[in-house]
Amino acid sequence: MSPGKQLAAVQRQPHPDPSKAVAPQGQPKKTAISKSERYREILAVLARHGIGVADDRLIKHEAGNRARAEHLRQACEELGTMFIKLGQMLSTRSDLLPEEYRTELAKLHDEVAPLPANAIADVIEEDLGGPPDKLFAFFDVKPLGSASIGQVHAARLFDGRNVVLKVRKPGVDEIVRIDLEILEGLVEEWTPRFPILQQYNARGLARDFSDALLAELDYSREAANMKFFRDVFAKEHGFTIPGVIAEYSKNRVLVEERVEGRKPAEVGDLPKRSRALVSRRIARFVLEPAFERGVFYADPHPGNFLIKENGSLSVFDFGKVGRLTPDTRRRVAEIFIAVVRSDGQRLADRLIEITAPTRPIDLDLITREINRMLALYVDVSLERIRFGDAMNELLQLIHRHSLRVPGSIVQFFKALAMCEGMLESIDPDSSFSDYLQPMIGKLVYEAFAGPQLLGRLRDSAIDAAELSIELPRWIDSVLGEIERGNLCVWTRIEDIEPIIERLNRVVERSNASILASACIVGLAIVMLFYRPQGWQAWIGVVFWVAVGIAVIRAVRTFWSRK
Repeated sequence: MSPGKQLAAVQRQPHPDPSKAVAPQGQPKKTAISKSERYREILAVLARHGIGVADDRLIKHEAGNRARAEHLRQACEELGTMFIKLGQMLSTRSDLLPEEYRTELAKLHDEVAPLPANAIADVIEEDLGGPPDKLFAFFDVKPLGSASIGQVHAARLFDGRNVVLKVRKPGVDEIVRIDLEILEGLVEEWTPRFPILQQYNARGLARDFSDALLAELDYSREAANMKFFRDVFAKEHGFTIPGVIAEYSKNRVLVEERVEGRKPAEVGDLPKRSRALVSRRIARFVLEPAFERGVFYADPHPGNFLIKENGSLSVFDFGKVGRLTPDTRRRVAEIFIAVVRSDGQRLADRLIEITAPTRPIDLDLITREINRMLALYVDVSLERIRFGDAMNELLQLIHRHSLRVPGSIVQFFKALAMCEGMLESIDPDSSFSDYLQPMIGKLVYEAFAGPQLLGRLRDSAIDAAELSIELPRWIDSVLGEIERGNLCVWTRIEDIEPIIERLNRVVERSNASILASACIVGLAIVMLFYRPQGWQAWIGVVFWVAVGIAVIRAVRTFWSRK
């Protein structure tokens, strides 16, 4: 939980239900648990909510996806930290889940009842080598806030500086690592049973989520993120990023300077010029490192920003930081250019490039849907663009067409949407595109005409030289495989299976009809030479039954051809 949220003085601390056998939401159990025990516990909770079972009789009396989504949220709450974080991540992925699930999972809260001060003091003593009352001139035993991973306390150093301590709760890292191993195992087990998991690359999603959560557990990495952003904005006036007190910070403890200020929602009384300045600084903080350095602040939540009376901006909570490769930055910039220009065809082409379809797609249909989306979110003058709504609609389009989009791009789109919403609340007259377009133009210029052009030309020349040298050998190798008969070409005709199945049915029925007709003819021939006693009584019945069967078979065969 960010210090900005703690300083907001809005402390929602739910009280655990003592009737439940599980630990309070998001907290690890006090007794150690083995992987097998935890695995059985997880499976029991999932089964109780009808998740991952072939038969959902447990919830058949309820209404469709909404009920299933509610069961999924309840299961995440019962299972704790890792599953809460997973649900929160999935609630932002409109390219993966339908709206009912995202709406329900968005209700997951990370705030939990705090641990006793002595439990936090034990962690501080283990990591820093002494109890809080010896290390600090003042340590507030009442936490500013408590989340599933850590707990935040105010303190003061002996030199008079006010600081904030983020302390990871004991046992959280162990239970999270066990849960991540189990999650990986469940994904491996369920992927063959549920083709949709393979379609959306569930294994890759699980790896990305695991990396992000482990990074959030490691406060030393968060300290490195803070240092990075401090260095980026070190020479910029109006940006304040708390410094890390290195001698008091270890893997499970992070001590940083405490900064006072107002939340973005509380600056409505500032002059319009000041509010416009605050909006510009927030936009710059989110956009500039992303497009210039490939690193972006992934959680631009209003609770993570504080604003001083002079308009200076303070930012907290650097546990969530995303990265974009140079190639991804260029592609994202081209997507935004297409949106700004309301160019549906260009946007569709760029979208196909970044999603790497795994099956044939209808490009014309995607282009038409994109043009409809642009008509909704880009006004005729191209001056005001609702980027957040447009990006959310774009992700839903990706979901409808079963495309895959890299998690870093989804995370970046979500960050921009959150940023746009915050800017609109601060300065309703401003447009997010006013801040975004200069960044895009600068990136495109540097890619095709700026200082980076020489490096790109050099790399292209090296690639071309390597291709010209290696191409004859590759061609010779392929031709050799063809001569030896070792080259196999696999082809697949789309939608051929239903045709083949229908043809098989036609052949089977034709065979049956031919067999029935042969029996009738054979019976007639036999009756010319062999006439058993009383044959006149039953031959007529047999004959007409056989004729009826033959006619029915013929009619069915005729209709099956249509």
